[in-house]
Amino acid sequence: MKQDKTTTFYGWDTCPDSLKKTVDDITGVFHRILGADLTGLYLHGSLAMDCFNPETSDIDFLVVAERKLTVEQKQEIINYLTAIDTGKASPEMSIVTAESLKNLVYPCPFELHYSRSFRAAYTAGNFNWEEQRFDTDLAAHYVSVRERGICLYGKPAKEVIPEIPPEMFIASLVQDLHWLRQEIRRLPFRHIILNPCRAMAYASEGKFMSKQEGGTWALTHLPPKYTSLIERALNAYSGADTSFPPPQDTLTEFIDYAIKEFIYLAAKTDAENLFFKRSY
Repeated sequence: MKQDKTTTFYGWDTCPDSLKKTVDDITGVFHRILGADLTGLYLHGSLAMDCFNPETSDIDFLVVAERKLTVEQKQEIINYLTAIDTGKASPEMSIVTAESLKNLVYPCPFELHYSRSFRAAYTAGNFNWEEQRFDTDLAAHYVSVRERGICLYGKPAKEVIPEIPPEMFIASLVQDLHWLRQEIRRLPFRHIILNPCRAMAYASEGKFMSKQEGGTWALTHLPPKYTSLIERALNAYSGADTSFPPPQDTLTEFIDYAIKEFIYLAAKTDAENLFFKRSY
C-alpha cells in the first residue's frame, strides 16, 4: 500500500503526555462530579486499540454511574466537555447506570451523551435534560469495552458490563451499517468503508477489531474489486490520502454489498459460539 506520508498511531501506553493528561483530567472531573456514584470509567475505541490518529480520532470513553444523574450533574459535565472540545481529539462519551446494565434492553438507555455533533444542541440551551434517551450503538460499545477497553477508574469492565446477547450485538451492528448508508454525504469516507469492513470481520472471525484492523482484514477477505477502495480508506485513516473522496455511487455500492454480506454471514454462523467464545 503506497502512502504519501505517515502518521504515528498511538495507544494509551504510547500516547503523548499532553493527551494522557487530557484523559486523566477528564477522569478526575467525573470523579469530582459523581463522587461515590462513579462505578467505572472506561477508555475504548482507537486510543484503547493502538490506532489513535491525533489528526482525526476522538477520545472515546464510557462512564458507569451507580444511580441516575441529576440535571445539575448533567449540565456541569456538558459545560466541562464543551469547554475542552476546542480542537482535535474531541471527547465522545456516554454515561449509563449500573441498573441499566443489570437489566439490558435494546436499544440501550443512557443518562447522557456527548460528541462534537451534539455540541451545538447543548450550547443552544434548548436541550431537555430530563428526557430518557436510548442508543442503538451502546450494545456494540459495551462489547468494545469488554473486549478491548481500558479501565481508567473503578471496577474491571467485565465485573460491571454483562455479557451482551448475540442478537443485541448483531442488531447494533446492522443499525450502524444502515445509518452509515444514510450519512454517506456527511461522514468521512474512511468511516463509510472501514466500519463495514470490521463488521464483516466480526461476523466472519468473531474478533472485535479496530477500523484499521478491519480494513487490513478486508484486503485479503473481500472481493478483489474492492481492494483499491479499502486501501484508499486505510490511507485516509492514516492521514496519507488527503484527496477527494470516491464518488457517492461507489460508496453506496460498497456499503450495500457490506450490509448483505454481513447479514448473510451473521445468519450463517452460530452467533452464540462465534461472537463470544473468546472472551466470556
